[in-house]
Amino acid sequence: MNGGEETLVAADAAELAILGAELMARAIAAAIEARGVARIALSGGGTPSPAYQRLAALSLPWAQTEWFWVDERAVAPDHPRSNYGAARRDLAAARVPEDRFFRMEGEAADLGGAAARYEALLRARFGVASAVAFDLMTLGIGDDAHTASLFPGTGAVGIEDRLVAAIPAQPGKGLEARLTLTAPVIREARVKLLLAAGASKRAVVAQAKRPG
Repeated sequence: MNGGEETLVAADAAELAILGAELMARAIAAAIEARGVARIALSGGGTPSPAYQRLAALSLPWAQTEWFWVDERAVAPDHPRSNYGAARRDLAAARVPEDRFFRMEGEAADLGGAAARYEALLRARFGVASAVAFDLMTLGIGDDAHTASLFPGTGAVGIEDRLVAAIPAQPGKGLEARLTLTAPVIREARVKLLLAAGASKRAVVAQAKRPG
């Protein structure tokens, strides 16, 4: 169940953070009411960070949440560029139990092995053999219209046989190695919240929504 698409425009970054937190809280509460647990996949970046902080200040049954990551750079969890580390700092006020966080092993020497382990973890947590369905997935969008770490020209966009993929570095394009959820997982998410800020991103989002 993916429901319909709705586009909301915020007046500024502060309003975007408030709106984003409200939408996330609504999705989390609905999932807990329906299934007893809310499973959330987070994207990194500066745009969603204020929304995560506002979300953490709300009163929700945090012990009934499970947190996963959409993608991660090939860095240790305490690295300044770690999506996991940034989100943990943003969510600190929520006091989510430690065992409710399930990070990608960005520091692994073998990213292919780390991708396979994360896929096995997802299948174990969701208890299914097919594609998993997150209750909420936050997404961003790049200037090239990529989301997650599914960059055009890397072959990642067309991956359909895995839930998690290792994306090799492409220094010539300024891309560092990463782990990412794949398109099948993104498609199955019950609620997908795309947060984008700035006039340039408005044009990119509009282009991405055009048929074909």
